[in-house]
Amino acid sequence: MKLRWTRRALADLERLADRIAADDKPQAAQAFVDALVQKVGQLEEFPLLGRIGAYEDTRELIVHRNHLVTYRLRADEVQLLQVWHVARQRRR
Repeated sequence: MKLRWTRRALADLERLADRIAADDKPQAAQAFVDALVQKVGQLEEFPLLGRIGAYEDTRELIVHRNHLVTYRLRADEVQLLQVWHVARQRRR
């Protein structure tokens, strides 16, 4: 299966990386993004790796200590919908 990042998921990832980098930790921000992308990449081969999501027809994958990616399966692709910190409210 192929991965497709939605605009929202990419914006979420960029916002999280910017927040980490703003603490004068650009290397930590890059390491966070690299680890997240590597973990999400596993969905290409194992699309059911995550748990059933809170919303209908979604799944959630823990990608970093307190961060999840919400995704859904469509035909031959995994659509990455949102990247979020577990302490934050989920967006629909």
